[in-house]
Amino acid sequence: MFCPVCGRALTPPPRAKVPYPMHVCSADGVVYDERRAQWYGLPEVGESLHCPGCGAAMEGEPKEPPTRIFFCYQCGTTYDKGRGTWYGVAYHAPGTP
Repeated sequence: MFCPVCGRALTPPPRAKVPYPMHVCSADGVVYDERRAQWYGLPEVGESLHCPGCGAAMEGEPKEPPTRIFFCYQCGTTYDKGRGTWYGVAYHAPGTP
């Protein structure tokens, strides 16, 4: 998992079998709760975003502001800014089949 703000790799949970596995970005403080599939500490999304699946910069649509959809051309992860919903992230989460 990668931080959607800066693209750095998130620190994984300390053990494989913790009750609430959390992935943390040490630079931005963003947390991904694997059990609930929920992001915490994610600031208001502006005009740039990184893919939490591969860390690549995501492309925004439409090109002129306001950007409503972000799409990663590397792995297909999508973020709908209007709904505040990620699509395709569960595939990248550790422990998913």
